Amino acid sequence: MKLAHSAHHGPHGPEQSLYLLLTDLFYLLDDTDRQFFGEFGLSARQFWALHHLSEADGLSMIDLSRLLFTDKSNITAIADRLEGAELIQRSPAPHDRRVTMLTLTAKGRQLHDEVFVAHQARICAIIEGDEADLRQVIHSLERIHHRFEQHLHPDASHASQSRPASSKR
Repeated sequence: MKLAHSAHHGPHGPEQSLYLLLTDLFYLLDDTDRQFFGEFGLSARQFWALHHLSEADGLSMIDLSRLLFTDKSNITAIADRLEGAELIQRSPAPHDRRVTMLTLTAKGRQLHDEVFVAHQARICAIIEGDEADLRQVIHSLERIHHRFEQHLHPDASHASQSRPASSKR
């Protein structure tokens, strides 16, 4: 989906132009990830599930659904595919056998690590630029990110001030 935006603000101000540009960029990022992860036989959600599992010693399906911003039925489908490919395994939680835990297999960890490094390289190649310019863009976007968080969660905004935006993925 390509949204119209330009450096000329027309009837809209720079805020609306930036919003349209960021929305368009979101779709481009999503399409880029979909294509990239597909080269490894994964969907974007499957990769991010592997990624979250790589950072933990097992996650419940509920916790993974929260990290991926999706419901349990979608996590079940994702887990089914990843388990079928022998990338994860399911097991009952030691503290509560009603809870299903997901962990990476050795094959899953190896694939994650390979794809993660390749993804970082692809993103660097696409975004490449002057480091000072990129840091300025990051600084500006972090301020906008903070304003959106304040708008959505006015009572919790003070807690997120100390946490960089990238830690929430």
